[in-house]
Amino acid sequence: MKFTFILFFSFYAIFGFSQQKYFGEIYFDSGKDVLSLASINTLDSLINKIQSKNKFSIYISGHCDSVGNDKYNYTLSLKRAHSVETYFANNKIKIDSLIGFGKTKQKYFKYDWSKNRRAEVVITMIPPIKKVEIKKTDTTKTFIENVINKKADTTKNIIESFIDTAKVGDKIVLQNISFHPGTPEIMLESYKTLEELFTTLNNYSTLEISIEGHVCCTVDYDNNLSRERALAVYFYLIDKGIARKRLSFKGFGNAQPLTQERNEAERQMNRRVEIRIVKK
Repeated sequence: MKFTFILFFSFYAIFGFSQQKYFGEIYFDSGKDVLSLASINTLDSLINKIQSKNKFSIYISGHCDSVGNDKYNYTLSLKRAHSVETYFANNKIKIDSLIGFGKTKQKYFKYDWSKNRRAEVVITMIPPIKKVEIKKTDTTKTFIENVINKKADTTKNIIESFIDTAKVGDKIVLQNISFHPGTPEIMLESYKTLEELFTTLNNYSTLEISIEGHVCCTVDYDNNLSRERALAVYFYLIDKGIARKRLSFKGFGNAQPLTQERNEAERQMNRRVEIRIVKK
């Protein structure tokens, strides 16, 4: 039996739109995570810019100078990020993602060196999404509604499905975990996958993993950058409440490429983090 379905689609185009971002730096005294009056003024200015907007996402990263050991600086950088998060929360504004980088992202030198004791705020404005209008004839109504209303099985995410059948030693590339080139800074769009990884560890209480970082074509002296990328994921999970004893991390530099790096898309694939199962 042959069926013919006639669909009419009406599309809405948005012209002249470019994604708008607001950026701010919040500075702290040495060893402190308390907001100063100047910092509050900066945050108030950012809040005023977004109050009239429809939707936005906010990313906060905490940073330190080079005084102190890695653990001390990571903890302090996270506290600074949380101080900014709390100020937004007090103004009824929700944060989308937060991370501490310790002293791994020094960007000020000489006379401005003290500015490394900072938190960075990036606000990305999200344009309104207009629905696609679907006009349908009576003969297509039931067919289209069945397609639209059909619900996929969302009981398990991709990582959980992998864990179910994987063996100790198996690895999975964390899809959509991307880093800004040359840095351990996780791109904003990566946090959905990080949340899935956290959910998986939360649901599989005996699971232990090794977080393994990789870079692309750049020279990675002593595997520092790849290690820092793995460390960024490691600290994210710890901050979410996963026990340290269930996690380990390692950097492999550019020794294990997935692609030949013939173009930027392939190079981006090699800027990655893999998860290896240590114990199920």
